[in-house]
This record gives sequence, C-alpha cells and structure tokens, in this order.
Amino acid sequence: MLTMNVSQAKEQFLEVIRQVEDWESVVLEKKGKPVAALLPYEEYASLCRIKNFLAMQELYAAMKDSGITAREIYQDSHRELETREEHWT
Repeated sequence: MLTMNVSQAKEQFLEVIRQVEDWESVVLEKKGKPVAALLPYEEYASLCRIKNFLAMQELYAAMKDSGITAREIYQDSHRELETREEHWT
C-alpha cells in the first residue's frame, strides 16, 4: 500500500491511477492524517457486496426477532402497490 499526501497525488495523478490499476491501494493523507483511499474498482465492488450482505443479515435478524416473515412483507408491499396502482388509473 502506498501512502501520499493529497498535493503529491494531485501532481502525480496519472501515476497514482496506474498504481491502482496495478492493484496497489493508495492512501491519501492531509496534514499527516488519512482522508481517503484509492483502490481497484473490483476491490471496491467486493467491499460493497460485503457491506450489503452484512446489512441483509442485520435485517434478517431484526425480522426474526420481531416475528415478521418475508412472506408478510411481500404480501403487504404487494397490497401497497395495488393500492397505488388503483389511484394512478
């Protein structure tokens, strides 16, 4: 992992992008503190999938604790859509 300050990254932007394309993450610092990270898109997409998976697990646990089933949510949302559709036509 490469670390550089924002000013350096701005001056060497094309080189920074090349590094990221070569699968090296780059941490950008401002006044010695990390403020951002550049990483390959595939790695970013993977992190988003993991984040979404964890959010779904939390939702599942909350539904289980409340006694609400996925079928009930589906049926309620289906009824809601039908009601909205009646108002649109």
